[in-house]
Amino acid sequence: MISRRHFCSITFAATVSLLGVTGCGSQSASADKTRLNIFSWADYLHPDCIPEFEKRYGLRVVYDTFSGNEQLLAKLQAGATEYDIIMPSNYMVQELNKLGLLMPLQHDRLKGLDKLMERFQYPSYDPQLTYSVPQFWGTTGIACDTTMLGKNQPLPDDWDAFWDARFAGRMTLLDDCRETIGMSLKRQGRSFNSKNVDDVRIATKSLIAQKPLVMCYTSDQVIVQLAAEDSMLAMVYSGDAYQAAKQNRNIRYRIPKSGASVWVDSFCIPKSAPHPVNAYLWLNYMLEPAVSANNAKFTKYATANLEARKFLSPEEIADPNRYPPEAILSRCEELQDLGNSIFLYDRMWTELKCS
Repeated sequence: MISRRHFCSITFAATVSLLGVTGCGSQSASADKTRLNIFSWADYLHPDCIPEFEKRYGLRVVYDTFSGNEQLLAKLQAGATEYDIIMPSNYMVQELNKLGLLMPLQHDRLKGLDKLMERFQYPSYDPQLTYSVPQFWGTTGIACDTTMLGKNQPLPDDWDAFWDARFAGRMTLLDDCRETIGMSLKRQGRSFNSKNVDDVRIATKSLIAQKPLVMCYTSDQVIVQLAAEDSMLAMVYSGDAYQAAKQNRNIRYRIPKSGASVWVDSFCIPKSAPHPVNAYLWLNYMLEPAVSANNAKFTKYATANLEARKFLSPEEIADPNRYPPEAILSRCEELQDLGNSIFLYDRMWTELKCS
């Protein structure tokens, strides 16, 4: 799976390059107490975030990136022990916890957990925030280029749009088995987290029948393709849609009326972290409302920090597709750890891609 943030901003990538943020892994790097080694998504921080942290604490941040939760898991399972901070999504927090790869957090060393939105103070994937500090959240929905629509035509508002032949050859689906198969399940009135073999097979067969309409399955090129008007309809993560809309004002994002997936990305400390003291400095820094708000403004993803909203514009907060009210969220689902059923999704995904 590919990062939903991979092409969010060339600016941040350039900033990281100038800072000399490169891969870490040597014993000398781990032994250097002036370092903080982060393994996270690309383009997921305001350009000033790391420099200000380094200046404040006299530390050097080494920021490595992964392209998806499964790559994060694979690297940790392969023995990567140099990272102090990682940023998994909700269901991956559960998986990493089951594997014993996360360090329990000492809440008395954290300042600001009480500033989080109530739903993120007791999330289903980590009810007591024993292992994670939520940072960003969002939905997976529909982005449409309105120039493709006829005059006075309504915006697509549900997953059925991806079976609409009007968009043939001009639509993209995410290169992500959980999201794309989950979307097909939701379209049929099932759960994104269904473990029912028949449900998952039927959802996959529907996608196989729909495949001739699809331009490509991609997660890292969604912003580029929407901005360039190559794709006119995209299954997309909310922040990516807003990034594309900055370059193409005809882009509109909608949460499907039948419901969408809701994801949460959180900071965690791996059990093997060589610099846990520095890791807590980072967590407290990222819990500061002003820091959280700056990152949210830059990435266009929603902040989990309620106090940070004071630094956001009324227009940002009022956008129901960026900060959806409970009436909309009640129709949405968080992706859960599927246990052994993930192998069913993997098999169906391979069948779809090879069809």
